[in-house]
Amino acid sequence: MAEITPKRSTIQNEDVAFRRGVSESILGKIGAQNNFINSFQTDIKEWKLNGSYGVASQTTFYDGVASFFFNSEIVGVFFYNGRAGTSGVTTLDIKWLDTNGVLQGSIFSVSPQINTSASNETIGFRNLQTNVDVSPTGVTLPTFAKTTFLQGESIFLDLTTSMVSAQNCGITIFYRPVN
Repeated sequence: MAEITPKRSTIQNEDVAFRRGVSESILGKIGAQNNFINSFQTDIKEWKLNGSYGVASQTTFYDGVASFFFNSEIVGVFFYNGRAGTSGVTTLDIKWLDTNGVLQGSIFSVSPQINTSASNETIGFRNLQTNVDVSPTGVTLPTFAKTTFLQGESIFLDLTTSMVSAQNCGITIFYRPVN
């Protein structure tokens, strides 16, 4: 069977008017909307390192922990740096804990990084659903080692290294529930 193309499709009053037969058109619109939500609806967890963020290096649970309320999958990541530092590299790792709170390691085999060759106001972006990457000069995009999580597992930011004198950094993980 072919999948109905995911699409936002508004149902009009004329589509469901009194004494009007329900047609394939209505079911096509409902199917397209359902597939759109299944494919593109996400939730996010943001970690923000405002100001001079080097002090956050190696600080456990800096800016919080995200616990998955349902079995979930990560579908993308976005990270940024407001002002480049004078030397060094900023490495933003995400670690995960199992349902017993035991550290299981990184969700990345290659962690996202921004170095001093990046300009101010630099971003990195990887969308696993659409296979779109944004990787300007000075940005290393991550490679995911783990994208699926069980209900009750958690993730947190580990600022592994930071550029000297860099300011205003953050990372956002995009995820959605799965069966």
